[in-house]
Amino acid sequence: MSWWLNLRSTAYLFQEEERSGATLDRFGGYQQVDGALSGLAGGLVSIRASGRVYDDLYLSEKENDRARLTTAYAAIDWSPSLSARLGRQFLHEGAAGLTVDGAWLALHPHADWEMRGWGGVRAPILLPYRDRVGDFGEDPVLGTRVLYKPCPFFKSSLSYAYLERDDRVSARPLGFETVVRMKFDLRATGRVSYDLLQERWTRAEAIAQWRRKPGCPVFTAQFVDRYPSVDGASYFSRFSHIERARLARGSVRYEHRTGFGGEVECMGAFVDERTSTRIGGALLFPVGRVGYSARVGDAGEESRWFGDVRVRAVPWLWLEGGATLSTYALFEDAPESAERDLTSAFGRVRLLPVSGVALTLEVQSVENPFYEEDFRFLGGLDLALSGGINRWGLTRNGWFR
Repeated sequence: MSWWLNLRSTAYLFQEEERSGATLDRFGGYQQVDGALSGLAGGLVSIRASGRVYDDLYLSEKENDRARLTTAYAAIDWSPSLSARLGRQFLHEGAAGLTVDGAWLALHPHADWEMRGWGGVRAPILLPYRDRVGDFGEDPVLGTRVLYKPCPFFKSSLSYAYLERDDRVSARPLGFETVVRMKFDLRATGRVSYDLLQERWTRAEAIAQWRRKPGCPVFTAQFVDRYPSVDGASYFSRFSHIERARLARGSVRYEHRTGFGGEVECMGAFVDERTSTRIGGALLFPVGRVGYSARVGDAGEESRWFGDVRVRAVPWLWLEGGATLSTYALFEDAPESAERDLTSAFGRVRLLPVSGVALTLEVQSVENPFYEEDFRFLGGLDLALSGGINRWGLTRNGWFR
């Protein structure tokens, strides 16, 4: 039997100034815990859990949110061809991605085929006025997925899901995915999804990355065509004219073994007849990068310089920093009087005193037309522990690996 536990605790300290001129002190804390216990029942069962707690101790109401990113389930491996999970878990199977209180089952009837099925109730949506921590959901969901993998370089899958919300069918997505990986030469993924309930294609996505051989430039191309996420049980589903959003991106990146290199990227976004295009590039060097990008189009204009550095002063100390200088306008061909400046910067110290422990200290600053002096201080502590039959204690397999 073995176990591992990761703890990340982070605190933010800053002060807000409201438009009325009043100031508000904030002291927010985030604690995230992830852990696993394996080797139970003769090695057949393992238990995994993760959770996140948020607090703001300076507010008068002492705000506390105990149910962010919470999962807990038991994984059972009966044989190499049959496995299952039971409990609260996040599922991303084909066109469906959601948190479910229920069961997940995987069957390998043949070396080239895998069949998965899942079902249960959707984990409840947590809102400031509706705290349902620990409750089970009420909306039934189920789905299935079939995967075909005839060789290590090719994989394809077909998926279907049935989702309800507030006693109404919200979606019946049908998804198809294909992945191709040809060693160093080509990596490509294509996905499409169709909603049988609303009878329309909801998303099409393709991304490809090509490199002739190790040490050569890497070419990347990506395309996304999607509708906004409006399910069939929503009030907004009654509006028939929903604008599709399309995104295209291409980039070339080269990095020499010495750490020097460069990258050029072009990205365009298209919503109905409105367009926005960003073109940028960066020079890479062993301890960081510096670059420039420009955006034009119906969504406004922007000119941005950016850079960051990361230096390992000694084996247990990392020093990091960066800054961004932007000049932007909210509409196209704006006069100089409508332009605004935005400056942001950060400095970070990361300490690794012993194996399994990491301490982060960071300061952030933002200056824009509304805030002239905005500083935030962050402190974080990461702990990683693991143990087994013959050992226990801190391990190198922690957050900072």
